[in-house]
Amino acid sequence: MTRIAAILLAVLATVQAEPVNAPAPELVVKMENGQIWKLSQLKGKPVLVEFFSPTCPHCQESAASLEKILRNYGPKGLEIVSVVTDETFRAQFPEFRRKYGATYKMGSVPRDDSYRFFGLSMMKPFYVPSMAFIDRNGVMTERFVGGMQTTGREAEYAALARSVEAIMKPAATKTATAGKKK
Repeated sequence: MTRIAAILLAVLATVQAEPVNAPAPELVVKMENGQIWKLSQLKGKPVLVEFFSPTCPHCQESAASLEKILRNYGPKGLEIVSVVTDETFRAQFPEFRRKYGATYKMGSVPRDDSYRFFGLSMMKPFYVPSMAFIDRNGVMTERFVGGMQTTGREAEYAALARSVEAIMKPAATKTATAGKKK
């Protein structure tokens, strides 16, 4: 039992929120329709980027929370994009959307780009779902590698909402920051 507890603690340590507060790296996504989308195109908007797999049970469960977040915060400017790192999963997007009600953007990136985006070593495993929260200034404020530590859909939604609320704040203007430096 002690060995199992140690393994669980090691896994939980990998899925905690990590504050980042650094400019989000560029991410180039091949969207579901085949068009190319760049994260930098959304500067000025808050963005939640999720790395997922259509076959991952937790990703499937998280789809409902992400959809609820999109319904509540999309009208206020939030963008959500979910990406896979295996091009073959793109064929599963329509079924995933139908089965789990996902209406947010979906696309794919090369596997190496996921590691670069999250600033992870290729020597470590990359767990899904992984999420990054990017504010209106293009700053990644926090990330969750391997999902959020929550139990149940309501707790997951509440945790997502807290992170989204933080990135929804208006972008600082140059005059406001210039005035503070004086």
